[in-house]
Amino acid sequence: MPSETFFDGYRCEICGQFHAGQYISIGFDTPEPYAALDDAGKESAFLGTDDCVIDDEYYLRGVIELPILGLDEVFLWSAWARVWQEDYEDFADHYHDEGRETTTGPYKGRLGNNLMGYDPTTLNLRCSIKVQRVGVRPLFIVDEPEHPLALEQRNGITLQRAQQIASLLYHQG
Repeated sequence: MPSETFFDGYRCEICGQFHAGQYISIGFDTPEPYAALDDAGKESAFLGTDDCVIDDEYYLRGVIELPILGLDEVFLWSAWARVWQEDYEDFADHYHDEGRETTTGPYKGRLGNNLMGYDPTTLNLRCSIKVQRVGVRPLFIVDEPEHPLALEQRNGITLQRAQQIASLLYHQG
């Protein structure tokens, strides 16, 4: 289940009710392949707050920023991306290094989550991973320029679009 951050409120496009809060950050606690594992599979995998290893697949946690038009806020998707083992190890080796944003990365990856409200799916979407300063998760930049998520990342979204995404999250099964 994704976690979220919000402010104010909005009228839901799905049920028509007023929901307190305005979602500006939605995050996934795990990559989808981890969530799909049974208990035995989860026991043999590793899940940290910023990284995950499932057999020979390596994941990093990062953010996708979507500027909200007319506001000084960004809508954040906190998601996971599958990376090459060498990039995973490089990131881990420099995890606590001050100035790492200038000495490591960028890496290539594939999104490990299907973000709500996008067609086609975002699962396995190609992305670049830009390392940020210590204490800040990497920035994911979608590398498939015609995908709706890439367009929103480049051009921004309206507050109404942020509310539409929030409605989908609020009413997910």
